[in-house]
Amino acid sequence: MTHPDSVQRQHAPAVLANRLTGQDRWGRRCQGYNLCARPGAGPAADLAAVQDQLLRLEPSLHRVPAPALHVNVAWLLPVHLEFEHPKDELWQQHGAEWTAAARRIVAGTGAFRLCFDRLVATDAAIIAVAREPNPVTALRRELAGALRLGRPLSAGGLVHSTLLRYGGRLRDPAGLLRCLAAAGSEVRQPVSELLVVRERVFPSLDYEICDRLPLAAA
Repeated sequence: MTHPDSVQRQHAPAVLANRLTGQDRWGRRCQGYNLCARPGAGPAADLAAVQDQLLRLEPSLHRVPAPALHVNVAWLLPVHLEFEHPKDELWQQHGAEWTAAARRIVAGTGAFRLCFDRLVATDAAIIAVAREPNPVTALRRELAGALRLGRPLSAGGLVHSTLLRYGGRLRDPAGLLRCLAAAGSEVRQPVSELLVVRERVFPSLDYEICDRLPLAAA
């Protein structure tokens, strides 16, 4: 099981040195198909309060807006990978099969709640990390076996929601890391369905919901 502390230690040198990645991707057209969970109004407002606090420290950060907040469960056709054929063509060929397999797995999973209780700064983003164990990790294992895509379904093992991305150099990276380490808030996100989405502007600033996969009643 990946631990948030180990991920923060891994990325801390880059953050402290302002060696930040992905700053040029914000707001750009992209193409991807993902399976994800999105927060309701209450959890989104709680996550926004965390964003507000961090933006007061580092105003250059890009806030991920409420409609774009999500927990990735599985990349089906990731935005950061290119394939031999266009992604829309691949989705036409395989999307129904992948969605049906995911629906079978999701239908056997009861509705659950994620608890975000840690903040981590990677070299690409500031993320809220969900407490382990949680059902998303098990869902990813089942989906990997059923879909057999031959590529990772997520970025590492952490179950997380990206809150902010970098818009430029941090003015006080050490202070930011201290703030993240001291943060004690918890945000609880009920999950009763997963969404199949087509992402069109990074990071999920524009997207289309292709399907909704309800979880079993708790």
